[in-house]
Amino acid sequence: MAQLSTEYYRGNDQYSDGEIEDRILQIVQEEKSLDASGDRSFPVLYHLSQVRENILSWYDFRKGASVLEIGAGPGAITGLLCRKCAKVTSVELSMRRSRINYERNRAYENLTIMVGNLNDMIFEERFDYCILNGVFEYAGSFTEGEDPYGDFLKRCAGYLKEDGLLLIAIENRLGLKYFAGAPEDHTDQYMEGLKDYPDNPAVHTFSKKEWEKLCDRCGLPWRKFYYPYPDYKFPNEIFTKETLRADSFGKNAWNFNPRRLELFSEQEMGQTLCREGVMECFMNSFLIEAGSLRAGEERARPGILYAKVNSDRAPRFRIQTVICQAPDGRKTVTKSPLTKEARAHLRKMHDRERNAQAGCFLLQGELQEDGSCVYPFLSGKSLEEMILPDASSIRSACSRLREMILVNEVKDKVDPEGFARLFGSSCPDPEPGACPMVSPANIDLIFDNVFPGPGGDLVIDGEWITDTPVPADFLVWRSVNELYASRREMERVLPREKLLEELGISPARAQIFWKWATHFEKEYVRGNSLAAFAVPVRRPDLGDLQWSGQDVRLTASLYQDRGKGFHEEDALHVDVVLDNGRYDVTFELKNPDQIRALRFDPLEGCACVCDLHSEEGILKPVNASAKTRGGDAFLTMDPAYRVFCRQIPAKIRITGVVRTKGIHWAFNKSQELLSRSGRNVARSFWRRAKEHLRR
Repeated sequence: MAQLSTEYYRGNDQYSDGEIEDRILQIVQEEKSLDASGDRSFPVLYHLSQVRENILSWYDFRKGASVLEIGAGPGAITGLLCRKCAKVTSVELSMRRSRINYERNRAYENLTIMVGNLNDMIFEERFDYCILNGVFEYAGSFTEGEDPYGDFLKRCAGYLKEDGLLLIAIENRLGLKYFAGAPEDHTDQYMEGLKDYPDNPAVHTFSKKEWEKLCDRCGLPWRKFYYPYPDYKFPNEIFTKETLRADSFGKNAWNFNPRRLELFSEQEMGQTLCREGVMECFMNSFLIEAGSLRAGEERARPGILYAKVNSDRAPRFRIQTVICQAPDGRKTVTKSPLTKEARAHLRKMHDRERNAQAGCFLLQGELQEDGSCVYPFLSGKSLEEMILPDASSIRSACSRLREMILVNEVKDKVDPEGFARLFGSSCPDPEPGACPMVSPANIDLIFDNVFPGPGGDLVIDGEWITDTPVPADFLVWRSVNELYASRREMERVLPREKLLEELGISPARAQIFWKWATHFEKEYVRGNSLAAFAVPVRRPDLGDLQWSGQDVRLTASLYQDRGKGFHEEDALHVDVVLDNGRYDVTFELKNPDQIRALRFDPLEGCACVCDLHSEEGILKPVNASAKTRGGDAFLTMDPAYRVFCRQIPAKIRITGVVRTKGIHWAFNKSQELLSRSGRNVARSFWRRAKEHLRR
């Protein structure tokens, strides 16, 4: 049984999430799973989610290793360390958090939890590893001196054996998500880390270059960077510089912060930065391995290049995939179970791959005594990597994949019970006779799992092969959805709905396929449990932000026709302050008796809704698209009025209200649809927008 030591506890709990920790303790004591707890608060997710272990579940710890875990909290990764290492000492300042850790990991005899301030503690031994998971950034709040982060790093390194290693999981100060609109994780303020935390000495994160300088200053010449994606808190993939490529980065990630904005697509920008070769500097988080030169001698070999951890599933399906490189340069791919139940799943996968029909062209692995399965690494490009952002390339790849699927076409074979178990419906064909059935069916036959070669196409990953007959169109539909989820630029080249129609998959059938896929993921695999905690991302329009402030300055123009039409040389321009939408401008005219006509432009470069009037004349909109309760809606970047006066005065004042928020977004959206989907789709959008404005 684990030990809970209070020798150094002084009754001072400085860091806490508050009363929610009592609820977390209750959940742990009742031995409830995260799903069964019924609690959807972020602290419960953060401290109890199985996904937290992904940060180190793949890591190759030394045999018989001893570990010092600093700032263990409620034990999110403590149990993992106990399973992988011989001896674990977990230090935590808070008694309440230590009790949670003890209750959830009390069965481990190799665990000692020490409550109290690390600075007061004396350890009789040195450790193979010192782990700081989401702790180092707070060194400024509990370490005194001119260089608190350097001093704390040196102190942590001092707990290590001569060849010991620090493992530090922390956010990147220059993480791409902060540029894209995510608040800083510790202060919840936008771009505070990007500005290097002005006036905030209590918390600090660092860029990659800053980490390298800090390690040099602290006598840690060996370091290796791993890149958890989407971050170190809830990672599902671990990259290294050898595997961080444009084609592999950027899967969609769940958002848990209600203040998160999306100023641009983080996924698409990430792929751009990968192609530029600079993505290492902008990953959202780091896992840093640091130590002495002696420690580096052992770790200098390439080792693990990539890991994908599928822990967010039912226990019987929890596995991880790791790409390793041996000292001789040979690469292998290993799929291993994360739970005892998952061993049976991998054994079935191995049997399916070995017994697959010739048409499946499946790569086969070797089953190991520990339940893992080892495969040779394929160095060629996958079919997805070969698809160009070109409509003909997309269509060609879809035809190729469909031909592979149809190799296993079957006639008059059904399994309603098996189909219902997988997809929640006993009717495997929504339109009888509409498309052929295939068996065995590889549910995960996606473009990224196909490797074309001179001897034919080779398929990797037979995890989700089933003997239950499945409609071929469903497999095609799923592969298209996976492609468009990872390559968002495809939507601009060939809209997904249009491609599906070309493939004979109607919107009605696509809706049915969505229900099947949802049942398979949520009910059968029980994956993506994090989705229950996710909140929507807000996508503000930067054009709206330009005009929506309390004190926005813009330019109003009055064009005068003195017999030669409206010309710029005979125009009056006045700066206007738009205060909460209130509009007030005055033009002084010279020689008004020579003016034949007037045109008034309330602002430039923004679609808007205007409710304006003038005592000197009547304003009639020239290019308004709709009349709304809020005024005239201008769905253009150049709104204009004609001004009609009985007699042109020497001074014209125009007042009222101008609103840009929402309408400017609608204009930009229509332009996007016009370029991406064509004039008909854009017109349809505008019709709906106009109806909304009229209401």
